[in-house]
Amino acid sequence: MCRRFALDLDWDAVASQFAVDEDDVRVDTLPQPSYNIAPTQNIGVVAQGKDGRRHLTGAYWSLVPRWSASKVLSYPTYNARVESAHVKPAFAESTKSMRAIIPASGYYEWKGRRPFYFHAPHDELLSLAGLYSWWRSSPASPWQLTATIITCPAADEFVKVHDRMPLLVPRNMVASWLDRSVDGAALLDSMREAGTMLSRRLQFHEVAPLNSDGKRLIQPLDSTEPMRLF
Repeated sequence: MCRRFALDLDWDAVASQFAVDEDDVRVDTLPQPSYNIAPTQNIGVVAQGKDGRRHLTGAYWSLVPRWSASKVLSYPTYNARVESAHVKPAFAESTKSMRAIIPASGYYEWKGRRPFYFHAPHDELLSLAGLYSWWRSSPASPWQLTATIITCPAADEFVKVHDRMPLLVPRNMVASWLDRSVDGAALLDSMREAGTMLSRRLQFHEVAPLNSDGKRLIQPLDSTEPMRLF
């Protein structure tokens, strides 16, 4: 699963990487840097609109399907499993044609109560596979963009920390993942395989409990202490 992540990015660089035009970047909605982002908080998403253009904007982290009568569902929707997203009622419509990339600096997983920080070499941007949906509480209310992070089984040694991890989007699959005309259900198997291969590049280390915010949260614990996973 993924229920905490770090986000400290240059949004102009993110827009450039994903070919988002300046006019399609909603700077006023994007989150401020944080190293302890939790579900229901504001996150950034890259998605393709009905206009065929890519957009970079803020979103509520926990997908709320448009048919839901309430913003709070009876089950968590901040993650969607890659194995079942295409058939789960909350995620099926989004999987088909409303897919997104959720940029991140890194993310956390827990082994028991011990948090570990996962990141790319040289702290490169992570492209987390996501889904989005528009929701509003009533016909008179404004629409709100909501999103979820797709997870997959953990690869290789990462399973020693947790059995699941966010699904990563390889650069050569960004176009098809964001393309609304492509049925996402047909993409999931190939995306899962490619994303698992990409995730093997990640590095991780144990960190202190996430009881605050700031860059210190991603610092490794005292390296003189051995890391015991078992």
